[in-house]
Amino acid sequence: MSTENLPAEIRDALARLETLDVVATSEHVEVFEEMNRRLADALADLDGSGGGAVAEADRVRPRPGPARPVR
Repeated sequence: MSTENLPAEIRDALARLETLDVVATSEHVEVFEEMNRRLADALADLDGSGGGAVAEADRVRPRPGPARPVR
């Protein structure tokens, strides 16, 4: 897959995943969390919902969705 048309932030995040082969397995979770943050920030910037850094708690725990109506 060609990544040349992707924004630089996304290309950089994907390139970071390539380091998994040379990073200790114990550090993989840290790399995945970093990629999740970087990609979420890049997507937020693309759709205009960004506006700065997201709170760490929001990155770790998903926000609750809207309540479902009871039938």
